[in-house]
Amino acid sequence: MMRIQCNPDHPVTPGAGALNPLVCVSSLPVRESDEKVRLLKRLTSCRFLLMTALLAGLHSVANAGEPQNLPGFVQVEPPVLPPTAQNNSNGTGSPAVIFQRGKLALQNGQLALAEEDFRRVLLLDPDSGAAYVNLGVTYMREKRWEDALRELRKARSLSPQKAGILLNIGLVYYRENDFSSAIESLSESLSESPNSVQARYLLGLCYFFTNQYKEAAETLNPLWETESTNLNYLYVLTIAASRSLNSVMQGRAFDRMLAIGQNKPEFHLYLGKAWLAEGDTGKALGEFNAAVAARPGLPLVHYFLGRTYLERHEYSQAEAELEKDAAIEPDFAYNYEDLGILDVLMDQPQKAEQYFRKAIERNKALVNSYFGLAKLYRDQARYKEALEMADRTEALAPKSASVHFTRGQILKSLGQPVKANLEFREAAMLNKSFNDRLQQDQSADRLADAQEAAQE
Repeated sequence: MMRIQCNPDHPVTPGAGALNPLVCVSSLPVRESDEKVRLLKRLTSCRFLLMTALLAGLHSVANAGEPQNLPGFVQVEPPVLPPTAQNNSNGTGSPAVIFQRGKLALQNGQLALAEEDFRRVLLLDPDSGAAYVNLGVTYMREKRWEDALRELRKARSLSPQKAGILLNIGLVYYRENDFSSAIESLSESLSESPNSVQARYLLGLCYFFTNQYKEAAETLNPLWETESTNLNYLYVLTIAASRSLNSVMQGRAFDRMLAIGQNKPEFHLYLGKAWLAEGDTGKALGEFNAAVAARPGLPLVHYFLGRTYLERHEYSQAEAELEKDAAIEPDFAYNYEDLGILDVLMDQPQKAEQYFRKAIERNKALVNSYFGLAKLYRDQARYKEALEMADRTEALAPKSASVHFTRGQILKSLGQPVKANLEFREAAMLNKSFNDRLQQDQSADRLADAQEAAQE
């Protein structure tokens, strides 16, 4: 399978920060328990599987401002603030009446009506921070992230003391995978509301996704009392503590994860991912199917079943499982990316193009999707479009020999031999100095795993 291969940063050995090799689950035979500990240690060192799991399992926000799909998060109403007092008249066309109508439409999911009403309030009262907040929340629910951010920033400038605005700004950045920008807003939000579970959890995850493991562990650890029955929380905390060499915190989180995890569908999912990382697709299928039997709608389980079938070259089963997960998680971009890869393998370029486009619509940082499109367009002699996709790929994976090589092919076809030769030289230099592992032949027919280069 021409997808990201797991590349452990360093082997985990006993000592400070290592996962405790002596932990056993009492109801399991010692040998089986030790094997599961070893597999979980292997999983925590696998960057792609880890990021995929967390971004799908913890990053999914169905209704922005109400992160009900984030395990353990407090259910909160989006900030709904009253309009300015001086406009609070009793007329049916008054800002107060229109605002309340918009609020009701927002609560009922009538987003077009809510947008219309909040915009009418702003025409009558341009300084209504409340209307800007709720307009921003409306756009968040429609996943119009740039529009939401614009309105929330206006609300913040007008109502800097209002709680919840910074949290929603942080949520927008988080949903856009801009974790570094989210950290600033979420840190300030947590300072304003120190007891906010939501802000603390999101901030901890943002630190984690930006490899700031010490900060992630320190931010997430205070949630232990409320979240220590949450396997996803324990999973993140275990890894963050391990990588920040906090052996005490790591041991507690890992012990707890093992103690409560066995026989839960999420635990089978973790073990299946570990077996997949080990290359044992048979045992991976067993764990994933156990998870499906316990909870058929578990996010990610059908995705990883699809990935496993792809590894086994069982393409019809892979397609069926990826489509099942796409139905459960319509915003999870990797389903569409892998369906695109599958269609390339099955020589269905039109379907592959559609899936790669769907993947990019949901995540603009997916290198494999851009690179897949670049090669599809190259093979179809759509060279200008191919170059655009290659440029986007290179911006995300500048040290990938495969990307430079393919870009050189495209430039050569466009009649730009000088630029093409520069790209070929760059590719040759990177192949000598960087273990690219993406480009194995001169035809460049493989769907290269450029994402790995971007993640290193």
